[in-house]
This record gives sequence, C-alpha cells and structure tokens, in this order.
Amino acid sequence: MFSEPEVGAIGLTEAQACERLAKVDVYKTSFRPLKMTLAARDTRAFFKLVVDGESDRVVGCHIVGPDAGEMIQLVAIAVTMKATKAEIDAVMAVHPTAAEELVTLREKALSYRREAAE
Repeated sequence: MFSEPEVGAIGLTEAQACERLAKVDVYKTSFRPLKMTLAARDTRAFFKLVVDGESDRVVGCHIVGPDAGEMIQLVAIAVTMKATKAEIDAVMAVHPTAAEELVTLREKALSYRREAAE
C-alpha cells in the first residue's frame, strides 16, 4: 500500500499463522533508518517476519516505513519460493540499508505453540 508511511505485506499475518500452524516464531524490529538519521528526521521503520516454527519456513513479512513497497516485492520472491529463516539469514546484508534488517533479525521476539487437540 502506498501511503505515508508506506506499508508492505506478504503472506500470513501473525494471527493467521497462529490459527493455521502448530508453532509460530516471530522476529521483529523497530528502528530509525540511517538515511533518516542523517537527514535529522525522526522517521522510523518496523519489520516483522512470521516463521513456521516447525519447518523454519518464512510464511509472512510485514514492513512499515520508507521504501516498504520496494522491499516487500523482494521478500515476496523468498516467501513464494518457500525460503526458510536460515536461508534468509545466510544472505549478506547490504550496509547501510534499511533492508539489511531483514537478514540480520536473529532473536525471536515471540514464539507461539498451539496446544494439541485431545
């Protein structure tokens, strides 16, 4: 969606993943992109990766901030190709870019496990 701030999304939301998958891991970050820091602007960005905790497959990505539309197009390729979190982590980060956050998210922010039905 081209708005201010830009919003980009592909795949499942966190809530949808929790409904459909047995285990969900969420990686997220909020930061001030370097180009905004240098321009003395307080603009922030937010990134979230939603991962199938059993297969390690990235099932969703959500970005809010500058250039979200451009970045989500590239993430859409990885999600469509069923890339794993480990495969995304193995990509070299291009520094200094906001997109490097996608390949440097290492710590889980949240982890959900659905209780087995009896």
